[in-house]
Amino acid sequence: MTFVEQLRLEHAAFVKKEAAAFKRKQAREQAAFMKKQQRQAKVKREDKSMLRKEEFYWSDAPKYAQQYYGETYHETTRHDNDWGDY
Repeated sequence: MTFVEQLRLEHAAFVKKEAAAFKRKQAREQAAFMKKQQRQAKVKREDKSMLRKEEFYWSDAPKYAQQYYGETYHETTRHDNDWGDY
């Protein structure tokens, strides 16, 4: 067997070995990704989530502020419309 033939055989074995290693690595990464996707699919959102309500939390800010902050909201916003008088 000549040196060139031996080199070709070793190269073919190396390529085959590297391809197999790459395939295993890709399979591990894909399995990890799919496991993560399955975990996320199992997680259930709470029904109390703001994004689950029909009316989103940003759709009526004054109503939200009045409901949760009451008098503080009123006192901080009562002079808001007076800017045009000066």
